Amino acid sequence: MAGSSSLQWQAEEAWQAYLRQQRSRIGWAQYLRCRPMALLGKAGADDGNRVVMPASALDGISSALVDYPLMFRVQNAATLDATNCGMLEFGAEEGFEDDLVLMTSTSLPKATSVKLRPHTMDFLGAKDLKQLLEFNVRLNTPCVTVGDTIAVAEGDRRYLLDVVEAKPADAVSTLDTDCEVDFATPLDYVQPPAPVPAKVAAAPCQDCAHGSERRFVGVGIRMDGKPAEHTPAAAPAPEAGSSGGKGKSASEHVLRFFGGRGSVAVPPPGPKMAKKKVDGKEDKEAKWFTGQKYTL
Repeated sequence: MAGSSSLQWQAEEAWQAYLRQQRSRIGWAQYLRCRPMALLGKAGADDGNRVVMPASALDGISSALVDYPLMFRVQNAATLDATNCGMLEFGAEEGFEDDLVLMTSTSLPKATSVKLRPHTMDFLGAKDLKQLLEFNVRLNTPCVTVGDTIAVAEGDRRYLLDVVEAKPADAVSTLDTDCEVDFATPLDYVQPPAPVPAKVAAAPCQDCAHGSERRFVGVGIRMDGKPAEHTPAAAPAPEAGSSGGKGKSASEHVLRFFGGRGSVAVPPPGPKMAKKKVDGKEDKEAKWFTGQKYTL
């Protein structure tokens, strides 16, 4: 109900504007019946927005103060949808019954910028877009209105373009003007799928690749108290002739500290490692490491 009331109010406003126009000599307005241009048998007439009007309209326009070249605002009397058009000729027949429209003379600013959205991608592949647009607009499209769809013909091919933006107004004249034209993404454009990233296999561990067990994989500690560099050193290769059991070689007692200056030989445990006792008590000056000293 709210939408219907609003439409009735707009229709009443349009009618009152028409009555005011009839009482004034500035501008021209008239209710006319309209039908498709293709019924006139003119080749390519439906590709533009020029109209053919009856001779009776010419009499009223000639006696009114209007701007030239002639431009008209066309409003559907039932839906109140409106657009703009130019003039082709005065030669339409009188008195036929069809849709009722309100024709009002208007003046449009010259276009400085227009943005068009092609319906199909193949339009962007045309040989010379600039020449194609200039020829069709000059021939068939004296004005454009945001929301309209215009047609551009190239030989037997016909392209449709939506008017997305126009400057300096939503309705502009394309006659005798330098106009920048931009194109929006075509309606049938399909964005290609995103590429799937290739999977990269992790490099195998060198030690594991040779089937050997890594030694000392923890954090290195320096005996002089300085911070150790956490760069793992390669495990020492066993000396030739070494074997398990009782005959262990001295190399098994050599520890390599990551980031140290060298290696420290740790002698095998023996009687010298025992703590000293004085009068049956442990010597207070006894050290935990009482063996032979090694300088790092």
